[in-house]
Amino acid sequence: MAFDPPLGSTSPAVLLDNATRLDELVNGPAGTVNDRAGQPLDSWRLMLQTFAAIVENTRQNLIPLGKQYQSLEEAQADIASIPEGATTYVRSPDDSALAIEYRNIAGTLTATGRRMPSQGSVDALIQFIENFIATGTVSGDFFPFFVDGAGNVPLYWDNGFAVSRIATSLYQMIYEDVHARLGDALNAQVTGVSPGFFPLFMDSAGNVPVYWNGGLDASAIATGLLEKIWSYINGIIASALNQNVPLISPGFVPGMMDAAGNVPFWFHDGKLDASGVGPNIRGDMVSWFQGRMYSAVYNIPLHTDGRTLWRWKAKKAQLKAGLTVRPHFMLTGDSWTQNNELATAIAGLLHNDYGDAGLGWRTVNYGAARDGSGIYRSEGWDLYDSSPTSGAPLYGCGIDGQSINTTTSTAYFRVTNVRCTDCRIYYQDLNGKFQYGYDVGGVTQWTEVVCGNTGATKSVLLTGMADEARTIYVKTDGNTGRVAIHGFYLWRAGVAGCVMSKAGNSGILADQFLLFSDKIAEYLSTMQPDVICIVIGNNDYRNSDGTQVFKTALQTYIAACRTVLPDVGFILMAPPRTNGTAVTPLVDFRDVMHDLSQTLNVEFFSIYDLFDTWTEMNSLGCFLDNLHPNATGSNLVASSLNNALIKG
Repeated sequence: MAFDPPLGSTSPAVLLDNATRLDELVNGPAGTVNDRAGQPLDSWRLMLQTFAAIVENTRQNLIPLGKQYQSLEEAQADIASIPEGATTYVRSPDDSALAIEYRNIAGTLTATGRRMPSQGSVDALIQFIENFIATGTVSGDFFPFFVDGAGNVPLYWDNGFAVSRIATSLYQMIYEDVHARLGDALNAQVTGVSPGFFPLFMDSAGNVPVYWNGGLDASAIATGLLEKIWSYINGIIASALNQNVPLISPGFVPGMMDAAGNVPFWFHDGKLDASGVGPNIRGDMVSWFQGRMYSAVYNIPLHTDGRTLWRWKAKKAQLKAGLTVRPHFMLTGDSWTQNNELATAIAGLLHNDYGDAGLGWRTVNYGAARDGSGIYRSEGWDLYDSSPTSGAPLYGCGIDGQSINTTTSTAYFRVTNVRCTDCRIYYQDLNGKFQYGYDVGGVTQWTEVVCGNTGATKSVLLTGMADEARTIYVKTDGNTGRVAIHGFYLWRAGVAGCVMSKAGNSGILADQFLLFSDKIAEYLSTMQPDVICIVIGNNDYRNSDGTQVFKTALQTYIAACRTVLPDVGFILMAPPRTNGTAVTPLVDFRDVMHDLSQTLNVEFFSIYDLFDTWTEMNSLGCFLDNLHPNATGSNLVASSLNNALIKG
């Protein structure tokens, strides 16, 4: 609200105005008087009227609560004492309740449906509950199913389904059935067992299907015997089964409840379901899943069939038809894709089959490129690398999660001995300036970029250069702000062939791709890869993040890429068994990648299944160290990948 003069003014006019207003509020009629801001204030007489109405309304509602009516007729006759909308209570004509609540609706007392329970009804409910459930001290793992008329619990759960006794008729049926089946095999001698354990018989294979181990036990029960046991038990507990349980759907039937009221397992539309799996069952499942890897028939294929790589295949077909196109294969992931060995092997096959159209991506981080080109970075640059950090890049980064930035005016960067006709330089539009150029006749031709401080990832294009090896220059002369350079994309215009980009990041986890997955649009829209091949997991299986984090990261990264290039192809490559210390079994990450290939409609290639163990493959000369392939191992992977998916 606005005051004129402002609130707190000591102006004589304001003081006189307040005195006049106070006189009207205290001595005037019931009503309102506006304050200096135009907001209404209640007068003293209006407040007195309001308070009187509140008191009268309260009194009227309290009147019926202070009266007791022996019958509905008596209360109706006194309706004048019960205000409209108020409630009153009438003594119950029987012992089902203490009193019944009625409301005055248009002069007629109408039941609200609410009652004060009598002690008799409460006692009856308690007696019903006591007769239905067992009493006494029980553990958290023990609870009864029902209690008989004598207070016994013939059927209960005690870390398993159990009964307190078996009737003679059921015992006789079990005995006759067992004796008829076992015959002469009963009471065969077995040695080497504890005093508390003894077999009842052995079968022809030396197995002991029925034995005593502190009680009668068996390794298995035939269907016929189970049916007889269940028929007997069902006859006993039939009346206790299927009690009406409210607040559940018709398709949901609880199996049992524990002492805390939880339902550990149930049937949902006729199918068994559970709230969790204990360590024993989980251990058996893990053993089974891992064991399948050593069975004669693998459930997961070595690779998929390549049907989703239509963009890549179409580009290759155009190339074979004589068109000057450049199918672009981008390799990314962890150190398997930043190191040269695998990238060189794949590039060699592509260039032999289709021709060499250029280097593709060149990182700003150190490391020789597969074509023999290099980089030189002066002092004054700060490196951002997403693999050793948990923070997002402050000044953007490349498609490989790496970048350099500086605030100096003397920093420079060079890409040396690289063959190209065109070069795209990626940078962050901050508040600095830089120059880029190349040599023409021994003289460097410079172009300056003055950044606009939009914070966006941008790029500039060097084009029209002769098709020869050269040096690309970047410097920051005259810079007074911050300059961030993310990487280079280099190709040979007019040359028919493939571009094979090496855009990996040594040490990266799948989850760290999410640090820059929202910054890749500029790269994908200008580089236009036709297939993105991701080799990841060699670091993840030695980390505690687990497979769900791994899965979510790949889903998010693929979705971000498809937002820019909806038809780009993907190949998820599961790494082989390396000589690292596993926190999560590597096979679990392979399974996640295969599952994603089915749900996300991408391709899958398993180096895990292509290779044997690290010990075996290392003895065959396929590894450079404990974690990485050498040229031999990389050639094996590249050749198999080429035949399975790249050529197809």
